[in-house]
Amino acid sequence: MQQGQDMTFKHISKNHLQELIKLLPDDINIEIDENTEIEILTEEQISIEPSLYKPDLIVRIGNLILMIEYQSTYVATNEKKRFKLYISNFDYKNNENNLEIIFLVLSTAEYSKMAEHSINKWDTFTFPIVSLNNFNEKEIISNIEEKINHDKTITDSELIELALIPMMVRGRDNIINQFEEIIPLMSEIKYTSKIIKESVYAIALMLGNMYFTKDDPLRKKY
Repeated sequence: MQQGQDMTFKHISKNHLQELIKLLPDDINIEIDENTEIEILTEEQISIEPSLYKPDLIVRIGNLILMIEYQSTYVATNEKKRFKLYISNFDYKNNENNLEIIFLVLSTAEYSKMAEHSINKWDTFTFPIVSLNNFNEKEIISNIEEKINHDKTITDSELIELALIPMMVRGRDNIINQFEEIIPLMSEIKYTSKIIKESVYAIALMLGNMYFTKDDPLRKKY
């Protein structure tokens, strides 16, 4: 399940980075407009050793570097050390223009908070953990229903939120209930583009495969 959740996040960030950024808290201020240059740099990151993996996403957005790591488990000390090395490695090898670097963790296991790792009393590495658990799935569904009923445009960000709803609750019964609610809504939506429609359905399909075993009747149903 954990690997499936991480793959879902990677799919979203690749296809709808702008919408994903809009889901971040207001204090993580990253502005994107039609003139902002966006460049995916993940593949350029060079690991110091083969066992050290690069972040899940590195992207240049204008004059800053955004690093995102996807976590479906709690962030432990070893992860914090690894994250700090990500930043140091990239800053030393690839940041010749000394651009600002923002690192954050998107988590399905923890609530939003600031995490820290102290090297000594004056050197502490801090970074935000942003949780999907903070989203209100009932409000998201209600908003979508209202827009459908009043024939209003539903934004890509709202559609991404809708597709992610099964990840915002815990417990099999709650997950099943969310699938029962969102799948009928998906067929009623007037999508603004084929790309966003395919992404929403792909996310729902991945989550269905993740939460329900191959022989589970619910998997075939959804």
